[in-house]
Amino acid sequence: MLTYTIPDFAKEIRTTKENVYLLVDVGFLKTMSFGSRDKKITIYEAERFLREHSGTNFDSIIKEAKKRKELSKLNEEAKKAI
Repeated sequence: MLTYTIPDFAKEIRTTKENVYLLVDVGFLKTMSFGSRDKKITIYEAERFLREHSGTNFDSIIKEAKKRKELSKLNEEAKKAI
């Protein structure tokens, strides 16, 4: 396999696909896509990520990313209400 779907990669590293999407959003993982298909993570990107971030605890990073996403959503809703 040369690429992972985000759900497949999440299973491989034993986390949720939501967490992987957040890691993509904040720039820790790079993806590629073909047309309108799902985002893919190449095996080379997966190996780079695991090598560079071995031993990293992503709990606080993911919590902050979730907060930012919620705030962004609230800002968008507030703009629509105006």
